[in-house]
Amino acid sequence: MASTSSSDFFTINLGVRPARNYRIPSPAAQDTHAPSVSAPFEPATRTVAARWLKKDQPFSVGKFLIPGGLLYTTLCIDPHETLCEPSLLNTLLKISAEDVNTASPLMTYWPNYISMSTAARRGYVQWLAGGRKESGADIGYVFLFFYGLERRALVDSIDDPDAAADCADIVNEVERLLDIYGSNSSFRGYAESFLDYLTCPALEEKLYAEPPPAISPMRAGLPMALRIALGQMAMDQHPVNAPWALAWALSDPDITRRTPAIRCPEQLERLFISEFERTYPDGIVLSLNKTRLQISYRPASKVISGPALDFGDLPDVTANTFNRNKLQYLLDRCSSELDAYSRFVGRYPEHALHLEGLLQLPISLWPSNIHDDLESLKARIEDDLEVMTLSELGKRFNSAGVLSRPLLLAMARALESWQIGIEPDVLAGSRTPKPNDYIALFVTQPDDGALRATPAFNAASLTLDLASAVTVADGRITEDEVSLLLNQIDAWQHLSIAQRKRLKAHLGIQLQQPPGLASLKSRLDVLTTEQRKTIAHFLSSLAQADGTVSAEEVKLLERVYKVLQLDSHSLYTDLHGAATPRFTSTNFGVPLDTPIPTVRPQTGGVVLNLDRIARLQRETEEVSALLAKVFAEEPEPEAQPAIPPTINETHGNPAAIIPGMDSDHLAFLRLLLSRPQWTRAELEDAASDMDLMLDGALEHINDQAFEYFDMPITEGEEPVEINTDILEKLNL
Repeated sequence: MASTSSSDFFTINLGVRPARNYRIPSPAAQDTHAPSVSAPFEPATRTVAARWLKKDQPFSVGKFLIPGGLLYTTLCIDPHETLCEPSLLNTLLKISAEDVNTASPLMTYWPNYISMSTAARRGYVQWLAGGRKESGADIGYVFLFFYGLERRALVDSIDDPDAAADCADIVNEVERLLDIYGSNSSFRGYAESFLDYLTCPALEEKLYAEPPPAISPMRAGLPMALRIALGQMAMDQHPVNAPWALAWALSDPDITRRTPAIRCPEQLERLFISEFERTYPDGIVLSLNKTRLQISYRPASKVISGPALDFGDLPDVTANTFNRNKLQYLLDRCSSELDAYSRFVGRYPEHALHLEGLLQLPISLWPSNIHDDLESLKARIEDDLEVMTLSELGKRFNSAGVLSRPLLLAMARALESWQIGIEPDVLAGSRTPKPNDYIALFVTQPDDGALRATPAFNAASLTLDLASAVTVADGRITEDEVSLLLNQIDAWQHLSIAQRKRLKAHLGIQLQQPPGLASLKSRLDVLTTEQRKTIAHFLSSLAQADGTVSAEEVKLLERVYKVLQLDSHSLYTDLHGAATPRFTSTNFGVPLDTPIPTVRPQTGGVVLNLDRIARLQRETEEVSALLAKVFAEEPEPEAQPAIPPTINETHGNPAAIIPGMDSDHLAFLRLLLSRPQWTRAELEDAASDMDLMLDGALEHINDQAFEYFDMPITEGEEPVEINTDILEKLNL
């Protein structure tokens, strides 16, 4: 911490908090490292009739015991002979005998304890006696109490060491009041500016060397420490990094923050930092604009004037439109990516961390435990696949209900980005599985998604559907049968490796949940009689792959032939033609719920009939080519969108000041109001930084003010002064 003049600062340790500097107004600052301070003005002199109650010093008003202290009180018989302070609580003034509803609007815009009604005084005393914490109380009571805090810190502390020592307690009290009443934008604006002034850092410290100040989503404006740090970065040509850029974007009132920034701040912050670092890997170097940083604190109390802080040549980078537009663009882009999630959270806040909510987010923003689960799943199925029901998949990732098709499409896209494929391939138009239907997960390669859904693949898939239906007809599946089907897939060299891997996943589902022949009928009706015979003969051959044909398989084949509209007698001819001597080895039957075995080298166990395999491979290729030709003209179904079309849901400008004013003039107006007066040269620089013509900008702003409030914003030519009468009418 820089050494400072005792007339400007004092240092106090706040226990668990680090030491903080509290600014004491002074007509002339001696420390060259600190900003110069103009002293506040008090229009009336103090008398000994008023006294200040320190923190936790109690006193009584009638039957009420007022705890907490930190306010002015008096017993003066003539209230007009005492301190000119609206918050001064004269215990001799009457209050209503009846209890008052403190939420009732009994206060004027500029409350004053002397001129308040007895009912309003009673309400104020009740609020004080209750510990100044009733959340529903009229904000006028909070402001009246706040006036006293302003006087103690800005006026008394100039020449009173005891008052200077009270600043730490005042800061803590204002922070406490902000926690309770910060939803009132007017009080928040005054309180934050007051705290900024009291805790203003010394300029010799490089503030950007530390993390940026924490930004509340309800922050009304840029913290003073942030504005100073940004000015220092511009002076030193030190790049603004992602955390400082985020703090700027979330607190600058001239940067519009849409609803996602309010509803899902954690996700927006992570996304913004990621996008900023990707877009500006070396940060943003700010230009040295002409407008110099000067901050004036405008007290809520109208009987004292605010001190002004002049920071010498330090630029006010917030006056640079180009810098602000960069941040606005990034913030808008991030908000658009979070629109769907924001709408979901708005409707179903209790499901924000369920799968249905997470699927509205980019997968990079999913919780770390979900990322760990995905990595574990990917490692487990690296050289295999995993078959489960759709509902089991949902439960594994904390689904709150049934996955609809849009959500399943989003889930498939998320898994694919993690190089995990899902079958059935809903992204290629496959039907949506029901909750109890089986799905298969397997590892993919980054470009596998572009290799699916060709006519040859569709034909191979249909062939597998028919083959699976015949293979599992007897309720048991042998290793021989599974190996044969897997070998058939490997033999389809006209398909890519990725397509064959997906077909094996498809087979895994079909062996657990074989398709019904009725569901295939509509796809087979387009075939000619000869084409149907070719398929039927192939399936008859496949049925004998294990060396035997069970009665159940024969019955199913009869149904197949019936579906294919073929004479059932030709079935027995096909079976006889495909017959070969039975195997003498033991049948290796396994239940249907047994995982699909990996194809093993033929060094032991069941010995496959290689001649039959070769013949079936040739027949399989013929059937695949046949079906590919038939289905070549079949249009591929278009995948449905994963989320509803984006709606430009906007939180709105947090401080419009004058309704309908465009963003450029609004930013200029806000800069104007940051000081009580400007020289013509200073305004020329500010307008130039904002790409505005000064005279035209002032005329436009004053015309708007006349239209809404029948008075101008500025007065005079040199200097240009802010019209104080309009301040209470503006949305500040």
